[in-house]
Amino acid sequence: MNSTYITSAAKAEQLPDLGKPEIAFIGRSNVGKSTLLNLLVGQRNLARASREPGRTRMVNFFDWGQKLILADLPGYGFIAANRIVQKDWTALVQGYLERPQVKALICMTDGRRPPNEEDLTLWRDLAEFHKIIFVVTKIDKLNQSEREKNRREMQNLLAFNKLKNAEVYYTSATKRTGVDELRKVLLAICEETQSEPLLPN
Repeated sequence: MNSTYITSAAKAEQLPDLGKPEIAFIGRSNVGKSTLLNLLVGQRNLARASREPGRTRMVNFFDWGQKLILADLPGYGFIAANRIVQKDWTALVQGYLERPQVKALICMTDGRRPPNEEDLTLWRDLAEFHKIIFVVTKIDKLNQSEREKNRREMQNLLAFNKLKNAEVYYTSATKRTGVDELRKVLLAICEETQSEPLLPN
């Protein structure tokens, strides 16, 4: 399916009503959201990652096959020290998540860094209202024993935080590990939503 950039929103009041179901990518700055989005749609430069972590502060919208919208949310983590920027990030993302178009969230975490309390708190909050799909990125940076340790720790963390039934996918941008599998999951969500009434434009 072909994909195209549609628009961006820097404030909650700028969020568009595109009349299609949406799947959003959320994670820390530099976790690889834009890279994964590009791999999933098969277009190298559709979503552009900022060279400096924390610089992207907008929600970027992409049409995928004229049936589904993919939203690249601004990363968090690097903005924590700036209370003004953090307030803007919270208002924008909260405004986005309250929209009925959002059908699933791709929550991403770097395989080299265990999720911290900030991540877990966010995931628990998101899971109360949305379907969550977890993606562990950059697993090519880990050896086999480190990968197995990551899988055990991730499952234990999710179970402890009452997220034990969540789907978890492991990906590598350089080796394309897990990309095809995750693409099938997103396409399945797209198919499921085709029977739902169209949202007003």
